[in-house]
Amino acid sequence: LDKRDGAHYIGCYLAMHDPAKKKEENDEAFLKRLTHVNLSDKKLDRIEGLEECINLVCLYLYENKISRIERLDFALNLTHLYIQDNNINVMENLAPLRNLRKLFIGGNAIQVIQGLETCNQLQELHVQGQRLPANQPLVFDPASIDAIADSLFVLNTQKNNLTDATQFAVLHQLEKLDLSLNHITQFEQVGSIFQDGACMNMTVLEVKGNPVDKQHKFRDYVVLMSPSLNILNGREITQTERQFLVNREAAKARARRHNGDDLEPPRLSQYGPPQGVQGQLLMESSDHDPVEERRRARMHINSVPRKGVSAPTEREVYSGDGKPEANRNADKEKLQQHMQFNGDVPVPAPRKEQGGEAAEGAADGFSRVAAEIEERREFLEDMRAAGRGGEYDAMIKAQIAEKVRELEVLDDKISDEAAALANPDAPNEGE
Repeated sequence: LDKRDGAHYIGCYLAMHDPAKKKEENDEAFLKRLTHVNLSDKKLDRIEGLEECINLVCLYLYENKISRIERLDFALNLTHLYIQDNNINVMENLAPLRNLRKLFIGGNAIQVIQGLETCNQLQELHVQGQRLPANQPLVFDPASIDAIADSLFVLNTQKNNLTDATQFAVLHQLEKLDLSLNHITQFEQVGSIFQDGACMNMTVLEVKGNPVDKQHKFRDYVVLMSPSLNILNGREITQTERQFLVNREAAKARARRHNGDDLEPPRLSQYGPPQGVQGQLLMESSDHDPVEERRRARMHINSVPRKGVSAPTEREVYSGDGKPEANRNADKEKLQQHMQFNGDVPVPAPRKEQGGEAAEGAADGFSRVAAEIEERREFLEDMRAAGRGGEYDAMIKAQIAEKVRELEVLDDKISDEAAALANPDAPNEGE
């Protein structure tokens, strides 16, 4: 468009180049019935010449050189505004757009998201990739955020130097949040959006490109914080994964109660969730991981002495193919016994267990099975990191699913035992 033509010629341009215009229709009547106008990538430096488009619903102004939002008072029916990738540095003159549903204003030079006090029907807000000074985060005006808290479903604010997501906790209708490529470093800076039941409708969360995403157990943290989340960083959260994490936290809670360590459990931080099991978090947020440390130091089930075994066997390292490593010490012992008894090695008669001394309790069994699940999950993660996830994915997931079923059975047994201890005088079934 020729800049010398001015506002009048923008209307003429639309009338001349839109194939929807009828031959016998005059320009004024045509502009009045327009609902969609596409002026993207037309080298415009201002908004003008659209006053006749009183029925405008969707306006495309992206990839121009526009520096101000102005002259939109006529657009009372506007629901979609695409004005990204321009030179706008202030959000202004949006008050007349009371019916606005989607606002795409990313790729500008805006430092404060504001002026949305009357846009209380806004459902999508895309403000990604603002051209900000180095290390200066994009600011969200509280009045604007409060105005759209009951309507906003989608917020895209990636690549805006953000260091905290706490301010978005008031957006309780939010279903999709994109925080990618920001500077968030702490678990709590993400977990705060789920604190006290906030954002419980969220199904999709993107945090890729933040330092916190590289920290150990961050995915477990988020899955436990939000029971509604279905996708995290493009990966589906399966019911098996969530149930395993909940059961694991339940096992930790029971262990603490058993050891008397949960009289006053520590909180993560001022933003951290209360300690608990279903949907609550019990893990650390620092680089030091005591859970992992205890897991590595824990004696394996195969190293516990049993009746009829002369010496504890070495732990068999899980390798994913169901074939444990060879135990050379056990082979030597068998060969010595074979030579000592001339091939006729006596087999000790099995002895009946008395009083359940060697029997594994339900609580111990739960911890053992949970540890086995954790080993398989870590093995699968290692294989994925090595580019071999496809070889083991189906097999390991099937094994984990079977172990989860074992956990459910053991959990029922633990509940029954607890009930029996609580009411010892109750008659047993069948008496």
